[in-house]
Amino acid sequence: MKPKNIKIIILLLISLFYVQPIFAASLSERLSGKILLQVQSKGQAWYVNPTDQKRYSLGKPSEAFILMCGLGIGITNVNLAKIPIGIINNSGVTDDDGDGLSNNLETALGTNSNKADSDNDGYNDLVELNNNYNPTGSGRLTLDNNFIRQNLGKIFLQTEKHGEAWYINPTDQKKYFLGRPDDAFVIMKNLSLGITDEDLSQITIGQLTTTVQPPIQPIDDSNIMEQAAANIRNNNATEVKKLFSPNLEKMIDYILNYLDADGRLTLANTISGSSLTSSTANQKIYSNDVYFSLGGYKIPVKYYVEKQSDGTWLMTNL
Repeated sequence: MKPKNIKIIILLLISLFYVQPIFAASLSERLSGKILLQVQSKGQAWYVNPTDQKRYSLGKPSEAFILMCGLGIGITNVNLAKIPIGIINNSGVTDDDGDGLSNNLETALGTNSNKADSDNDGYNDLVELNNNYNPTGSGRLTLDNNFIRQNLGKIFLQTEKHGEAWYINPTDQKKYFLGRPDDAFVIMKNLSLGITDEDLSQITIGQLTTTVQPPIQPIDDSNIMEQAAANIRNNNATEVKKLFSPNLEKMIDYILNYLDADGRLTLANTISGSSLTSSTANQKIYSNDVYFSLGGYKIPVKYYVEKQSDGTWLMTNL
């Protein structure tokens, strides 16, 4: 063999030896966006956030709901329609027209919950969705494979509806309606992937820390945080909305409609227990930590209260 050929072969072998590890994805990268079920620890569920590739405990239904809202990304109806839907049967939901789609799901989709065949084309809504046809009109759904691949594993919140949440499952590349906290928990359990404690330990827990600052004296006598917490505990959507910016009305409806009493209490206590950590003439920031009992970690939350043009103060996030 010619010396030149020997050199080429040696260089190829060296390149294979050194280049391969560069492209070897870590476990967190391979499991990015997936829901993991810890098979050796009483079935504890975790969500690997695609943004930071860290794992977050789903915990109890109310904890899963808080996590869902916190990590959710807003999406328009047009973009959401580019992703095919996945259906998981749940006998515990209300389905007035008996088409296999819950009333809540039909509200999110824009189909008629009192009519199994919303567009009167001879096929019920579930059959059309399972075959990627439009249940509210003619023709097939316009799907976008590039858009789907770019958003695998993410949690979306419908900005043009009531903030309904959807999970894009990386395995089958379909969107799943998360519904109420209990429904979301059931779906996440069904779509989970089993993992051992040893493998799970390779994925960093999404523990976020904040610097504790001494309380700051409020710049006025506003007790908006306590008012918001009290009305959330009482499930009084009308009064809650008066304390938040108008663009959050749909999200407030969604949260109060689907949170049970325990979930509302958790949210209200998080708000009322927040401390003022920043204050200017036009904005206050209140901070707190949400403790996830099963995960054993805290996630910091911040609530922004901003002064309006008429001099009133409104909360601008939830």
